[in-house]
Amino acid sequence: MRLFAVTHLKILIHYRLPATVNNKAIKIAVSNQKGGVGKTTTVLNLGAALAVNNRRVLLVDCDPQHHLSNWLDWEADGKPTTSDIIFSTVTKQNVDFKNCIRYCEKENFDFIPSINLLAGMLGIIAADDNSSTVISRIFENDYFNENYDYIIFDCQTALDLLVTNVLNACDKLLIPVQADLLSYEGVEQMLDSFMRIKKDTEIRKYLLGMLVTMYQTNTRHSATIYNALKESYNDLVFNTYISYRTETKNSVGFHRSSVSDCKSVVGAQYIEAAHRIMEECENA
Repeated sequence: MRLFAVTHLKILIHYRLPATVNNKAIKIAVSNQKGGVGKTTTVLNLGAALAVNNRRVLLVDCDPQHHLSNWLDWEADGKPTTSDIIFSTVTKQNVDFKNCIRYCEKENFDFIPSINLLAGMLGIIAADDNSSTVISRIFENDYFNENYDYIIFDCQTALDLLVTNVLNACDKLLIPVQADLLSYEGVEQMLDSFMRIKKDTEIRKYLLGMLVTMYQTNTRHSATIYNALKESYNDLVFNTYISYRTETKNSVGFHRSSVSDCKSVVGAQYIEAAHRIMEECENA
């Protein structure tokens, strides 16, 4: 275990690079139409991994079940949430974006929380004159481009108008894929949906790829699914996979990421995944 802690530290030091100097924040949607694949876990840990590499990170909870907000131990504080921002945008009210931001000291990133009311925003979005671009218009604001390198969206499973808004707004899509057969079969469906939303058959330019999650090293099944993904999608599949470990469940109870634990195997894996994301997004 001591050896691993040293390895983890080396990863952090090696990739502790200056913050990106982009004119525009890179918007990443973490989405899959199959539930239980580790979307929220991936959003939280990638956000933390990018933050330890001196990237300015904003996480946006776009799930009415607000698992991300709960994981971060957020409680209602009277400040605007995702649903408030959407409502104000559609009704053409001014939004003080700075007042919408919360800071997570444990992870050194910012976030915008969600509440149950977000489910009721579908009708509000649908009433907008340009209902497919509500999220795009919000996060194209100069405030976000001036203050963040990465904006990562946690999406719910259902491909409703809110999720299609996020997918339309994002620069990149990351698809977490649990190492099981149903998740594997759902990747093609997700890609087809994404292609329709982007109205572009050349979607590879938008794809960060597929990150295999909940990989069980003691079973053949995980290896079979991983190899099948590699065979089907080649380099779009991350070489790094995320192991299935109880430490991930424990981190929920402690309201922290696995990345924040220098001895965490899962944390080190997410740091490696973040390195690939930085290389692809910042060297394009």
